[in-house]
Amino acid sequence: MHRGGTIPVHFFGAVGYGYKSLLINIYGTGKSGAFTQTDYLGQVLKPYIQDFLAAFAAVLGPGKTPQFMEDGNSAHGHKTTSNICATWRTSMGITLFPHPAVSPDMNPIEKCWRRIKQALHRRLRQPTTEVQMVVAVLEEWDKIPQEWINGLIEQQDFWVHDLIKRCGWSTAN
Repeated sequence: MHRGGTIPVHFFGAVGYGYKSLLINIYGTGKSGAFTQTDYLGQVLKPYIQDFLAAFAAVLGPGKTPQFMEDGNSAHGHKTTSNICATWRTSMGITLFPHPAVSPDMNPIEKCWRRIKQALHRRLRQPTTEVQMVVAVLEEWDKIPQEWINGLIEQQDFWVHDLIKRCGWSTAN
């Protein structure tokens, strides 16, 4: 996320029915500050994902397994099964929820990111430094109500059927 002349900032957050994680600021070591698979593994997956999944499981209740979904960012390592992120997820028994790679309607977190970007755009005083941007994004994340996130999750069935209809797929495929 970035506004105006600020340096882009990167975040990881997780949402689910009855759950919103802390927002994690990721510091990229790649070209122009991009975050890499190594950054994602070391700053998000290893220190946080097991706790996130345990928190989801507690919300879901006994006998239900949380599903982990990532967006299409290349740092998540979806293109091969031998990259460091995929290898680590496999070693930890974490499977990803299957969904089309470029389908923001299928991932509720994308609607959260859009809400934050719109809120940043509406601010009277725009962040002009990286620190201000990080603080502003964290403030906007905290303002997202859990009830709104729950509504996104409840709408998933609609989005799945709508995507199938728009793309002309049949449920037999």
